[in-house]
Amino acid sequence: MKLEYFGHSMWRIVAEGFSVVLDPFDNIGYPMPQNLVAEYVIISHEHHDHNNVALVKGSPEVIRTSGIHQTRDFRAELIPVFHDYNAGTQRGKNHLIKLEIEGVTLLHCGDLGHLPEPAVLQKINQPDILMIPVGEVYTLGLSDARNLIEAIRPKLILPMHYQTEKLNFRLGSLDTFTQHYTDVTYNDSNTLEITPELLKGGRVIIVSWKRMD
Repeated sequence: MKLEYFGHSMWRIVAEGFSVVLDPFDNIGYPMPQNLVAEYVIISHEHHDHNNVALVKGSPEVIRTSGIHQTRDFRAELIPVFHDYNAGTQRGKNHLIKLEIEGVTLLHCGDLGHLPEPAVLQKINQPDILMIPVGEVYTLGLSDARNLIEAIRPKLILPMHYQTEKLNFRLGSLDTFTQHYTDVTYNDSNTLEITPELLKGGRVIIVSWKRMD
């Protein structure tokens, strides 16, 4: 299995025989992928920088509602949380996207805006891969991001949703997050091959959004 990062919160998971796009963006400054094809699209919440289903070609199956979704290829659970610290009254609802693919558990946080309650933390405990927003402005603060990581103990941490030279609105910097971690690796490609070595625990990998092709 490999992961492809397009910037912001948009990823594609490429597995054996199928692929899944998470939170495709619209025109927010990043290069718009051309001829992007997938069998599935999963949406964490209905904001324009996360729900551009039309970007993905191939008539994909779209998953965007709370609950468990068992497809022929993987299991997905969309766990309802909020986009802010005030029960969604500021920015609405969000979903944590928990995926089980090829024996690997991935958790994509969408625009999580608060530290989830203990029952949710127990449900998502220790995913293999955590995709977490670290830009603070519209999502949880960095202290709660670190608290979340400490609570669920992911094996691999992939920061997302932070300021870059392309993003056309303002978020917090990546460095503000990474300065708190010692095992930080920069991946020059936007493609990351998931290997047993990467899943040994506690590593932060910064995946480039810049495509090499």
